[in-house]
Amino acid sequence: MRSRLLFALALAAFGCSSNKDQPPPQTSNDAPMTKGGTTTGPITTKVVSFAIDPENLKVDKISMRDGSIVPDGNRDLAFTAIVEGPIDALYLVTCDEKGVPHYGFRADTIAGHEEIPHELGSVVDVGRLTVWIGVVENNRWNNTERGTLSTLSAGQHSLKLYVPNTGNLLPGSHLRLYARAPGGTLVPGPVVPY
Repeated sequence: MRSRLLFALALAAFGCSSNKDQPPPQTSNDAPMTKGGTTTGPITTKVVSFAIDPENLKVDKISMRDGSIVPDGNRDLAFTAIVEGPIDALYLVTCDEKGVPHYGFRADTIAGHEEIPHELGSVVDVGRLTVWIGVVENNRWNNTERGTLSTLSAGQHSLKLYVPNTGNLLPGSHLRLYARAPGGTLVPGPVVPY
């Protein structure tokens, strides 16, 4: 009996398991990410496309303060995206050519003390310490007064995204838009050179 217990402990220590129903860990940079490393149930949330808009650095739609939809005298970053909901937050981060997020430029539709997911290459950071994303759909702003995203329902959405220009997004960088499904799963979009 004792030898069986020791053998079972040794198997567990080396990562061997007889449970074949357990899903393998997700390692692809394009796979949905959750805090636990796996998803539960089907995820319908998608970032179908993401691109730099021709208006980039040519318009002034928003200011630096989260939710402030007034010009501030600085030209804004502008992007387009097609997404499929449901989505309750968007994150825009710099990444390498393969799409792995790293610390650098970050914008989001979270506010206050809500933490940015560490999977996005962040140190412990919160919404109030990053710039916000102004989201426009069908010529209407889709942000609350705090700058957070009004949840995008199931189905496809064509978006225009405006981000205050902080000057730290440099040519040659790579960007990736992430959508957060209700429940916290992060879904990556395509990698776009800036």
